Amino acid sequence: MGCHVIQRTGFLTRVVGNLNGAGYINILSDSAVPLAHYLGYGGNFILQDDGAPCHRAKIFNDWKEEQCIRTLEWHPQSPDLNPIENLWWDVKKGLRTMQSQNVNELEANVRQCWGNIPVQRCEKLIKSMPRRIHAIMKAHGGYTKY
Repeated sequence: MGCHVIQRTGFLTRVVGNLNGAGYINILSDSAVPLAHYLGYGGNFILQDDGAPCHRAKIFNDWKEEQCIRTLEWHPQSPDLNPIENLWWDVKKGLRTMQSQNVNELEANVRQCWGNIPVQRCEKLIKSMPRRIHAIMKAHGGYTKY
């Protein structure tokens, strides 16, 4: 699991097995929230996730409310709105040129690809959000070029 902001990619967390709401809270508490504070956002950021069950768990929603974490409300059938999917595509492309003999090597290669994503890529994706949202609204939740 990963995160990014306009200035950079964030931390990656290896998830083994199924992730529940409590596990998702731990990941955000240990990585995304500290990154936001480190970069000077404090609580002034918007979390964007998808429709995974751990993102919709009551325990997670209660925690978000307690922490005053704002989320971008969006149609659950619109994965094309989430710019992190573009970064995962970049990682997959990078992995094509690398060999992994086991899961630990694969994790190291994923981390290397993630770390090689240019700052400009993150900036471009974040700045595309108004266009993405407008496009999905115009398409009434349907397909867009994103």
